[in-house]
Amino acid sequence: MRLLLIATGLIYCFGKAYTQTDVFVDILLPNKIEASKTYPIDIILHKENITGFAKLELYLPVGIDIIPVENAGATPIKQGQLIKYIWIELPMTKDIKLTATISIDFRINGYKELYGNFYYIQNKNRIKSSVGVIPFQVHNDFSWKNVTTDKEEKEYPQIVEIEKIKPQKLSQANFYRVQIAAFKRKIPKNQLIELYPEVQFIFEEFIDGLYKYTIGDFSSLEDAKKFKNTCGIFGAFVVKYENYQRVIQQ
Repeated sequence: MRLLLIATGLIYCFGKAYTQTDVFVDILLPNKIEASKTYPIDIILHKENITGFAKLELYLPVGIDIIPVENAGATPIKQGQLIKYIWIELPMTKDIKLTATISIDFRINGYKELYGNFYYIQNKNRIKSSVGVIPFQVHNDFSWKNVTTDKEEKEYPQIVEIEKIKPQKLSQANFYRVQIAAFKRKIPKNQLIELYPEVQFIFEEFIDGLYKYTIGDFSSLEDAKKFKNTCGIFGAFVVKYENYQRVIQQ
């Protein structure tokens, strides 16, 4: 069931998929979406008594970008026009609120849709709950066409392929890794793969009471920073190792 309710200043877009536990996601967007602007967005997950591992996936139109702000314990990951929120352990509250900002490319115009799915574990089974289709309208006055700028002349943005750096198996004693997460409990491979698909490059270390997960190796700080900036994992950072020992984060 999906409900669209227009109220003063806000569009309430409810993508609801009812299961035995009445799980659904509300996505709240501003009423008027203007090209080239940035707006707040609230994502509210109603999960009742669900606990454990879960994943929220949202697919964005080209030219629309979401930047996470408050993540409620999730690890947010951006892969092209897909944004994922990964929970190794869901918060105990029945409702979980995520906040973010949504930015609109200056060339966008017209009807757009955001859609996605919420995945969780119940009775050892993986359950898929649809967020539904969240429609919204983008207004563009195209005034930028009358101004001399360095902006592209194309009226619609294209997906730009970014050259990505890949980790390697190095034999040297000094190297860099990128830390992607830290948890209180050990994480199995079938969950780590949600953070980074090539799990053979994920390393686990138990430090200061936390299981810390890094991706490596990288022979130079420059390569490690390039990986951090293109892997799509928000909050990732570079860690330096000397003589196989973790010494400092960059």
